[in-house]
Amino acid sequence: MNVTSPMPEGLASRDAPPTVVVSLDFELRWGCYDKLGMDLNAYRENLENVREVVPALLRLLSERKIHATWATVGALACEDWTEYFHRAPKTPAYEDTSLRFSEQFSELDPEGALHFAPDLVRQIHETPGQELGTHTFSHIFMREPGITGQDVDADLAAVVRLWEDRFGISPKSLVFPRNQYSFIDRILSTSIRVWRGNETPWYHECTDAGTNKLLPRSLRLLDALNPLVRRAYPMEGAMNRASLFLRANLPEGLWNLHLSRIRGELKALAPGRIFHLWWHPHNLGADMPRRLKRVEQVLDLIAKGCPSGRRVSKSMGDFVH
Repeated sequence: MNVTSPMPEGLASRDAPPTVVVSLDFELRWGCYDKLGMDLNAYRENLENVREVVPALLRLLSERKIHATWATVGALACEDWTEYFHRAPKTPAYEDTSLRFSEQFSELDPEGALHFAPDLVRQIHETPGQELGTHTFSHIFMREPGITGQDVDADLAAVVRLWEDRFGISPKSLVFPRNQYSFIDRILSTSIRVWRGNETPWYHECTDAGTNKLLPRSLRLLDALNPLVRRAYPMEGAMNRASLFLRANLPEGLWNLHLSRIRGELKALAPGRIFHLWWHPHNLGADMPRRLKRVEQVLDLIAKGCPSGRRVSKSMGDFVH
């Protein structure tokens, strides 16, 4: 697996100013269908409230002139199931059959309320400073046994066609579903020029079903709460590593530790280094007012240092000219 591919022309060098990147994995039910199965009510509050969360986040980001990449599942831009089935390639033949997308989901959610949001995708595209990236077309898992390079090619081709047809653009940025980066050479043979990598400790690489167990999950949580941890990285070829997953659902005491970690990262951010913060809009769908307020706290910390020149705000695509 080649993760240090040559830096495409236009990507920022190591002597760039301190930079903050925000990325959001926008996926609705595509991001968790394998966990929710045929239970339409499971996690429903989080998913339904995304329709309020997305406009709220766009407002908060725009008011503070913070750029962000919205890594969007391509299927979300489809109008309905008819368009989805017309555009979607065949689901990969994962060995774990629970990972395979089922056409029965169209019967479970016939109106597509939990699967499609073309209005929100267009709103993102039309908001200055916000980049419409991709999270693959159907949220495919690239480290799970059974997937092939042909599956990856077909999925990304479907995203490119839809983005070109609907928005007149080709996606430049990719976030791998479940952070399972793979098939890098194939990815970079498309329009993609920058992708989000994982933090360097081994437990951040435990992202597939066989390795994402209690120990690595616990260690990732401890990282998020440790105000002394520093995880800002330079660009590595086309890879822009993540620094921290934003956990807006924490109890108050743990949230304060998490916020201290973020504050420390921003204060210590050095030239050539990138602090990359990410989350899912659906993470904010429950207890929405409090969680949005916490995101606002974080965005205020980011914005405070950007206008003065101490650091800059970029989307992933901003590294490509």
